[in-house]
Amino acid sequence: MGIKQEERRRAKVYLFGYASIVLFSLVGVVLSIQYILEGFYQSGFYEYLSLLLSGDSAVYAYWKELSFSLIDSMPIIGIIAFLTAAGALVWSGANAFTNTRRFIWI
Repeated sequence: MGIKQEERRRAKVYLFGYASIVLFSLVGVVLSIQYILEGFYQSGFYEYLSLLLSGDSAVYAYWKELSFSLIDSMPIIGIIAFLTAAGALVWSGANAFTNTRRFIWI
């Protein structure tokens, strides 16, 4: 087996490996977005946000407490899951693209 054939085989294996990670991380991104939206609705985040943006003068007096309530109602686990899945998607997409070029040009 020649060096070119071995490099082509290795690029193909890496390409299919990273492509499968792309698919799984894409599913993870979609599911985490659904989880985040559900968490926003259940926690009352939108009510706090609309109260903060309403422009009422009473809101200005209690803006610190309202900001803490807004931060407390954020679905942190969903945001971390989304960022992890998005990072895996970008990483595996870049590696899949690199190995696609290697597979085609070798």
